[in-house]
Amino acid sequence: MKKWMGIAAAALSLSLLAAAVWTLFPNAPGPLRQAGETVSRPFHRLVSAGSAALAQGKRYLAGIDALQAENQALKEALAQGEAAARAGELAQGENQRLRALLSLDSGEQQLQLADAWVLARSPDNWRACVTLDRGSDQGIQAGQCVIDAQGALVGRVEETGGDWATVALVTDPSFSLSGQGTVSEALGGLEGRLDLMQNGELAFTDLSQGREGQLGEGVVTFSQGGKYPAKLLVGTVTSLDPDPGGLLPTAVVTPAADLEALGQVFVITGF
Repeated sequence: MKKWMGIAAAALSLSLLAAAVWTLFPNAPGPLRQAGETVSRPFHRLVSAGSAALAQGKRYLAGIDALQAENQALKEALAQGEAAARAGELAQGENQRLRALLSLDSGEQQLQLADAWVLARSPDNWRACVTLDRGSDQGIQAGQCVIDAQGALVGRVEETGGDWATVALVTDPSFSLSGQGTVSEALGGLEGRLDLMQNGELAFTDLSQGREGQLGEGVVTFSQGGKYPAKLLVGTVTSLDPDPGGLLPTAVVTPAADLEALGQVFVITGF
């Protein structure tokens, strides 16, 4: 191996020497000039091939840089397009929710609404509350009812700050309103109970004498003193629990609002 490497080195040295002689003495005698050209020709070819390869490599690298720049520009354009699409979807969803709320106007009462978004939920298993991103600065006060986009009752405002409000959901043990069955017309109290809260339900209790709730009927709010809006949909009677004394039966109500997937809600600030 060393022998062949020595021969190759000697040949390369002779080629370089001949090329130098041919370059320095272009007017050398014919035989010497011809010998120089013959010996140096492979060297010139090697240099020419190397130059061509180097130029091709530069073009290749330039092409890669151009592709990377184009790829980055496409990524940025795609990100902007996706952001615009998300904004459009949010606007479309809000439009649909507002259209649904407009259909709530029955002519009997007009609702003044303040929209809000749910920021957080109660961290323990003893309460069913959410925190909104609107508060007293936006006219929200304790006691006001909160509904979803379909007009179903979500709960009542419990406490407010300048830019936040806590809402007790209809399943929370502190929740209490009057309600009425839409078919039986039975009157009673809508109450959150800890034992029902675990199943996402509330109680329809102390039903009016002689009128019991019916399975499958809707339950709406009932307000005689005008402290909160009447006829807000609360939920559906899913089971009946007769009182042991046979006097005041209790109905179990499943809320109409999806309390586990609350996003945008609406606080009734006036009616």
